[in-house]
Amino acid sequence: MIIDTSAKHSLINLENDDSAIYRVVEVHHLFDLFESRLLTLIAPKLWDDPYENFLGHCYGVVPTEPNCRYDYSGYAKLIFGNCWTANQDNDASWRIYSPDRRRVKIRTTVKKLHGLVGQISDDWFRSYLGKVSYLSESEIKANITKAIKVGKFFIDDMIKDFYLKKRDTFSEEKEVRLLVRLVEPGERVANAIYQDPHNPDVCRLPIRDPADLIDEVVFDPRMPDSLVRAYSVHLKTTFNYTKRCLKSKIYESPRLKIEIEKKY
Repeated sequence: MIIDTSAKHSLINLENDDSAIYRVVEVHHLFDLFESRLLTLIAPKLWDDPYENFLGHCYGVVPTEPNCRYDYSGYAKLIFGNCWTANQDNDASWRIYSPDRRRVKIRTTVKKLHGLVGQISDDWFRSYLGKVSYLSESEIKANITKAIKVGKFFIDDMIKDFYLKKRDTFSEEKEVRLLVRLVEPGERVANAIYQDPHNPDVCRLPIRDPADLIDEVVFDPRMPDSLVRAYSVHLKTTFNYTKRCLKSKIYESPRLKIEIEKKY
């Protein structure tokens, strides 16, 4: 296990190598990535699992002050992330993350994603790329209780103890997460650097060339072939994307030529 949070751009439980990671996105988000050259991350409070927004759901109380509740949600206000997976191609990921049968899976590597955020050198900006660990619900609750009770929320500890840990009911996801802590805004600045000025729950990181980051584009296996061809042509002609672009074959019918011993 590798846990290094001392670096400006930390790797947690990962080697900085060419291990492939994947992410399912809506097609228009993929086109927006190429068009804007910006990678979008969102506040963890918008993720589906309420345990990952524990700072927004839990509060502290002091026995001698029964009418007071201490709120800790502000500690997470400048943390943003997006989620990848080590799962290459399986039925569950398409059914869960592509309910409309119109989404696309992109592939990159740990090394490339780490290198992308590693180009950002702004003061106080921190990134964490890590593999999610899966714990029992009781362990997750114990960690939350301990953090609230002590009341010490250091960003490095929060990242590895909460945002890179998840209930074991989600273990099949095999998640890898990119998390960032943005630069604190100045006295007269409403938004942190890279925070969306129109939506404080979103941040966008610059990408020099999305085609360098994305090694492969795979379309939902249930998507009509005509759409796959149209989207593939658009990626090539509009954005000069020349790497592998194909439809997943997990639902492809077997076409076997079998020599039979006897006609019936």
